Amino acid sequence: MDEVLFYVSAGDQSDTKKPAESFAYISSIHSSKQYETFRHAASPLNGTAISGVGLGERIFTSDNKKALVNVYTYGKESIDQRIPIPEALTALHIIHHPTLPHGAEAKGEEIENSLATHDKPNYRVPWLLCGGSKSGKLYIWELASGDLLCVKEAHYQGITRIDSSSCGTFLVTGGEDARIMVWNLADLIAIYGQAGLINETDSSSTVNRSGKPYYSITDNTLPITDFTLNQVGNLADLKLYTASKDSTVRIYDITTKQQLTTFILPQPVTCLARDPANRQLYAGLANGLIKTIPLYKFNQHTSVLEAVGGLDRIITVDQEDPNMLSTFVQHENHKVTKLCVSMDGTNLISGDDAGQVFVSDIATKQTIKSFPSLNFPISDLYVETVPVDLLVNDKIRTDKKHRMMPPLKRVLASADPVDHVLFMDIPQESVNTIISTKVHKDLDWLEKKKMEELSFKNLSDVNSTVKTIDTGANGGHNQQSTANLELKLSKVSEAYTDLRSKHEQLIKEHAKLLDKLAEGK
Repeated sequence: MDEVLFYVSAGDQSDTKKPAESFAYISSIHSSKQYETFRHAASPLNGTAISGVGLGERIFTSDNKKALVNVYTYGKESIDQRIPIPEALTALHIIHHPTLPHGAEAKGEEIENSLATHDKPNYRVPWLLCGGSKSGKLYIWELASGDLLCVKEAHYQGITRIDSSSCGTFLVTGGEDARIMVWNLADLIAIYGQAGLINETDSSSTVNRSGKPYYSITDNTLPITDFTLNQVGNLADLKLYTASKDSTVRIYDITTKQQLTTFILPQPVTCLARDPANRQLYAGLANGLIKTIPLYKFNQHTSVLEAVGGLDRIITVDQEDPNMLSTFVQHENHKVTKLCVSMDGTNLISGDDAGQVFVSDIATKQTIKSFPSLNFPISDLYVETVPVDLLVNDKIRTDKKHRMMPPLKRVLASADPVDHVLFMDIPQESVNTIISTKVHKDLDWLEKKKMEELSFKNLSDVNSTVKTIDTGANGGHNQQSTANLELKLSKVSEAYTDLRSKHEQLIKEHAKLLDKLAEGK
């Protein structure tokens, strides 16, 4: 396993006819290994969406100046597809299929669900692609068919960030109008059965098919710069952490629609990251400092770890930190643009407007690694832990002829399910299923042979040989009984020895089968 970082810049924003070339990289956090390079990769801040790392995964970037979405395929350096869209997008986000968790799909983990009997197909795409434009519109496409499922006037000004809950229930958008909107995703993409909302004389009418937002947040006074959601198994524990240029970081409870805590920082907050265990937040400031916001503190009087904030409290984060106990200074004098945290919560990855990317140790606040500078502002960071086999697999280099994605349509999809056409590959049966089926067949065969062996062997007192029975004395009767018991014991021992030898032989054959399957994989 290796933990890798994907980072991309905003590219050259000048009006020159030949802008400077920009790159994106996939590199290891813990070593100097660089796995992939993508040429001409650039996007606005939060304008990149990546489905995962490994064979078959794709990267979507919105063009800075044109109404295009550029698609990169893992293992291919240049742009794989250029897909036209209605207008230029400023934010992108991918939502994966709800039946297949993102971790199992993107990390290439083995399928542990007993109901999943087939491998992932070679051609696969995520479920939905969400995009936000400078005009405040929200677009949602189904990637497998290219259908446009939703066009929504979500904000009065441009959308700066899009994210969704890990379960796919809620979609959250933040904009330059200082508002955050929480949407029920099912309401946005439920196009079937909504014919009553469409003008009967115009099947392509742009009437709002979706309902109102689930939760509208209007507490901020300046544009929203970033937000994040915690990953929970129960929606009752879902929290939203927001950052704004008004120098505040706020925490909301999505279920109860209440504001829990407001943190006031000394500088405008440009980006936000959350600890994987929800222990603390990391806020990047406009002056280049990164502040640590603890969500729990140890009470010396009661010796209890208590939660910070709650009940709509307002907490001011101290600007002065002479001992650097809660401040990172790696990007001093450069605006921090993106933050993310490693899987174990020990490393903080940060990028700034000068194109620098650093990995810092959270405990010591020291820089432990720096990546090659991109010379343009960092627009997106993505961290994932994947097997090394997926990163250096030779099949990635040979996968040159693969199916292209369907074009993203510019008109809303029809509300008639008959018009919904979807192409998909049927994958082959998974190795785990083949092995499991083989084991079950072997066990059934062993049980069958065991019953046949028992029926073949004569383990009763009846024997086809002629015996002389002495009925004269008790001693003769006891001697005959002893002989019968010895005969029965010898036959049982012989049957057990024979069955055990067959079982050992089957175990060896099964081990050879597993070795062949492992070599073939």
